[in-house]
Amino acid sequence: MSNAELIKKFYIAFKNKDKKTYMSLCDENIEWITMDEMPNGGTYIGRAEVFEKYFPNMLSNFKEFHAIPEQITCLKDHVMVNGRYQGISNQDKKFDVSFSHVYLIKENKIKQFRQFTDAQKIQESLN
Repeated sequence: MSNAELIKKFYIAFKNKDKKTYMSLCDENIEWITMDEMPNGGTYIGRAEVFEKYFPNMLSNFKEFHAIPEQITCLKDHVMVNGRYQGISNQDKKFDVSFSHVYLIKENKIKQFRQFTDAQKIQESLN
């Protein structure tokens, strides 16, 4: 499977809450780096910390939170995804903000994720 196909499969599995699939696409010691200004932002190491700590805590701030990929670009062992975060906070405020995600792929596994977005707009929806 190409790196682009791996990342597409990851987004689809995550959207469909197919935990077995999205976990299998990630390295056991994945490094997940989000903007510090994001809810629960920072760096998380390992599948358990990312998917059992970061995501449940971050998503608890929202009634809806969607990461919608629009463009996927392969750069050797990196894949860049440009898209939009759309959702509704627990305060019933909508947001729509662009993002760039950069993935490092090694041995057909996601080794690292880096997020770039206007986290301030997402934070504003929480107030």
